[in-house]
Amino acid sequence: MRTLHLVLLLLTIAFASCKKEAAQTVNNPNNNNPVGNPQGNYSGTKLTVSGGEKVVSPWVELSPDTIYTSVSGISTLFKAFPAGFEDKAVSFFLPKGYMVVFAANSDGTGESISIVAKDNDIKANLPARLRNNISFVRYVKISNPDKKGTASVSEAAVQAFAAQWYYGWSLNKSSFPDQQFIPMTWGKGSCTDANVKYLVERNDVDHLLSFNEPDNSTQSNIPVIDTAIQRYKVMLKTGLRLGSPVTEQGNTFGAGKWLTNFMDQAQLQKVRVDVLPVHWYDWGSQTNNGATDSLTAEKVFTRFVSFIEKVRQAYPTLPIWVTEYNANPNRSSDVVHRYFMKLSTEWMNSTSYIERYSYFFPPAVPAVQPDNSLTVAGAYWKSLPSSKSLSGNIVADVVLVQ
Repeated sequence: MRTLHLVLLLLTIAFASCKKEAAQTVNNPNNNNPVGNPQGNYSGTKLTVSGGEKVVSPWVELSPDTIYTSVSGISTLFKAFPAGFEDKAVSFFLPKGYMVVFAANSDGTGESISIVAKDNDIKANLPARLRNNISFVRYVKISNPDKKGTASVSEAAVQAFAAQWYYGWSLNKSSFPDQQFIPMTWGKGSCTDANVKYLVERNDVDHLLSFNEPDNSTQSNIPVIDTAIQRYKVMLKTGLRLGSPVTEQGNTFGAGKWLTNFMDQAQLQKVRVDVLPVHWYDWGSQTNNGATDSLTAEKVFTRFVSFIEKVRQAYPTLPIWVTEYNANPNRSSDVVHRYFMKLSTEWMNSTSYIERYSYFFPPAVPAVQPDNSLTVAGAYWKSLPSSKSLSGNIVADVVLVQ
């Protein structure tokens, strides 16, 4: 009998030891098995998507830059979802310094969302519209440059300004040290899978601008809104944070205007727009001047603020990028332009919904000399202080959790 008791005791100890080892395996933070129940802790260093609320098992950690989708043949960075996770995501963890795009359709269209973890890690449950409804994921590092940037086709001018971001109405310029390039599709012909591949395989871009004045026959000239929508959809495959087409100032808002029609169709067809670029040149008021240059600049500034505030009223959920603006090309006074620069940048620096801005120097007030050194006006623009573009995390309609 005593021998039997001893055997039973040994078996009990062995069984308890097995249970302890199993528990230790479950709680091992290095256990990154993509499926299975339970899994233990995720690392907290990568995007993690979970099949349950509050990022519980089952979960999987995804790789940055990779696009998770069933679409193939564009780039080797387009890869299939880990088994069991396509259309099964309910919550996610996004580490600080990254952005993620989730979309219902495998080409990035349909219900979608972009999230930016600027201030801290984000742990959240997805909104109902995207729960168990994600077939496209991409996450990348996100920059947070100054609001003030440069719009120029001249690399020498871009480097002379030394702004932390710039664009040149093109797709294929280079970033410089501490100066990030923002690509633009400009016209409908640039919206191709070949350019999707090119942009996805660059590791120095996180935003993409769209068509340049499609309402203008001398610019990208896309009069048919449905054509613009269909071409814009192609670029959703990049998984970048996307800017809407940018129109002339008179077609930015109001019934029947080009951008109004585009945004109405985008909403109807669930086409994601992340930022709203605008152009403003004080058109129609070039003879509306004050008694002095400074008074003229103040009147220009008042009209500028009024315009931007009306844009905000028309599109209240979208951050604004003022990608082209000045005090009117017909005003040749260096003083008017410089004082307007000061007034406008001070206001935009303190306006949270304005993320970025860049001055368009008119021929009468150039930015650079023939030798590419800065003019007085160019040097003044460079000297103006700027706040950072992002004022905080961007979480849209997700539900933050602990």
